[in-house]
Amino acid sequence: MIAVVGRSKSGPAGKCGLVDPWAAKGYQAVSGLDQSGCSVALPGSAEGFGPEAAAGAINSSAGRFPDGADTDSNCTDFLHQAATTLRIASAAGATNIKVAGVEGFGAGRTIMIGTGVNLETAVIATVGTAGATTQSAATSAGATVIPVADVVGFKEGQTITIDSGTVSETAVIAAINWWGGATITAAAPLSHAHAATAQVSGSGITLTTALTRSHSSGTQVGDNLPTPGAPNRYYRNVP
Repeated sequence: MIAVVGRSKSGPAGKCGLVDPWAAKGYQAVSGLDQSGCSVALPGSAEGFGPEAAAGAINSSAGRFPDGADTDSNCTDFLHQAATTLRIASAAGATNIKVAGVEGFGAGRTIMIGTGVNLETAVIATVGTAGATTQSAATSAGATVIPVADVVGFKEGQTITIDSGTVSETAVIAAINWWGGATITAAAPLSHAHAATAQVSGSGITLTTALTRSHSSGTQVGDNLPTPGAPNRYYRNVP
């Protein structure tokens, strides 16, 4: 945690004030023209007062990477470990998981799925796209608007898969609507009719081996944990 000392606007000239670290979220000013500083957000922190984690928050942590890095910019010196949640349940034997986000994950990395006695590790084969939900009402062949339970993780331009079996098809998202009932608008009319509760999903994260346990929707997925006293084993993705 970083405490920030700066000139007090309300006090006498030359006086300094100490900002509570949790309130500042690690704010660190950077000198120079047009430099406003950076912050290290507290992962899972509450939006209100105090450091308590918000209900349902993903457990994650920030750490220096490379270990000991200090360029006077928290934006470049600190990383968060990659962390997300399952959007739909995964059965034992599955080799693909549907997640709320894919940022920070990469092929070849080991991830942890679940917590406590249900924790298992897996190696990522490929990283696809985020999002998974179900239709909230049936759709007919030729429809372009798909009513869904939610649109978390989806993005415009993304290719999604709708339903399974003989009526499975893909569509490209033209628009996403959050208000007045969540909907996804497809760029072209659907070829098949789909029942209410049909799955709508991104391509997710594919694993090199099958899961050994089942995991419910909302299960945490993360990569390397912070390692106090040793270099953090985080990854910085290179475009």
